[in-house]
Amino acid sequence: MREFLAGSSGSEGLKRTGASQLDKGIPFGFDFESAMESRVNILADGLHFPLLVLKEAALAYNLAAMAEWCTANNFLIAPHGKTTMTPRIFERQMEAGAWAITVATVSQAAICAEMGIKRVLIANQVVGRANLRSLAAMMKADPMLDVLCLVDSSEGIEFLTSEWRAAGTNRCLGVLVEMGRQGWRTGARSVESALELCAEILRHPQTLRWRGIEGFEGLAHAPEPEEEVRQVRQFLADVATLGKNVQSLHWAGKEPLLLSVGGSSFLDAVGEVGRQMRGDFQIVIRSGCYVTHDHGHYAQKLAAAQQRSDGGARLPAFRPALELWSLVQSKPEEGLAILNFGKRDCSYDIELPLPLFAQSLNSGRRIDLSTATVFHTNDQHAYLRGPGSEHLRIGDQVCCGISHPCTALDKWRILPVVDDSYNLLDIYRTYF
Repeated sequence: MREFLAGSSGSEGLKRTGASQLDKGIPFGFDFESAMESRVNILADGLHFPLLVLKEAALAYNLAAMAEWCTANNFLIAPHGKTTMTPRIFERQMEAGAWAITVATVSQAAICAEMGIKRVLIANQVVGRANLRSLAAMMKADPMLDVLCLVDSSEGIEFLTSEWRAAGTNRCLGVLVEMGRQGWRTGARSVESALELCAEILRHPQTLRWRGIEGFEGLAHAPEPEEEVRQVRQFLADVATLGKNVQSLHWAGKEPLLLSVGGSSFLDAVGEVGRQMRGDFQIVIRSGCYVTHDHGHYAQKLAAAQQRSDGGARLPAFRPALELWSLVQSKPEEGLAILNFGKRDCSYDIELPLPLFAQSLNSGRRIDLSTATVFHTNDQHAYLRGPGSEHLRIGDQVCCGISHPCTALDKWRILPVVDDSYNLLDIYRTYF
């Protein structure tokens, strides 16, 4: 891994951790080297609260569980890096056998290129002259770098070909045709139009290299879970139909065509279509949230997928690796506790953090908060009420689970990595 991932300051502590006392959660005058060597305990007032922590045992388990499932199914994994934007986690995903890292933007792709990742999948149609010129520059700088992106329109193909040619690179840009669904986000709206795009790409062999097809199934939205699953299965069936139709195209590529899908929310359905199509395609799963999982949205989605899959016998299990620790800051009225985290510290786009338990630093007593509720947040405050909250005291430490890792991690520049006793093992830096 290149030097910049470990920090650019002259301090040895910064080189190792990539953190400084200017980062949220780091005390003034904090000695990184001695903290790491002595395994300082973060619950013993080792770091500032609020604090989002990453639990090493759960992280390692999730990496191994996904790698094992993909290997058993002969799938490739290209984890979506936008979930964590943490190069040390990218590195560990690659060490666990990842085929590539998926990103959403060219700026995120540049982080991957800088850290030496050789294959990057941009799960979007790339637009903007500066974006294409940056991609060209990355590929010129590293002849081994393989970049793929999506297209969903003739206009997008035209833009790519003209700007790629203008960027002056003699290497082709890999592209996947994106399949969509009426009313969803991006992607061709029919199998027929997606097939036409595949054929159109083949007419630009000097600039574009057709690599296969792609779809993202995680956009289903309906009042009833059964309808969501029905939409996902229908969408994946359309992707499979497109896959069968593209076999008729006269394609002279030496490498197998790719069929890439998401995998975080409907892993059972993704696994089914992947097994169905792996004879004709190399299947690439782009799940990102598996690596940290959560206590809310993705925990519920995985449980539902396991139930649909005969108790989950064919699916991996993941463990929540993120916890948000805070302090009881005020008890201004009966039945209400104010915690010292807020929207600047947690995800709140799907649901608010889920209280788990509290403990007193002085007495060591532990309070179950699993049926309590965080019902509101301001920028820097959270409102908690419900069973167990009556026992809280000012200064008590409160542990919450989060829902949706993507929008929790982007609030933090550093992630303390801890063991199950909350001893500090490392500090990872994020690059949002």
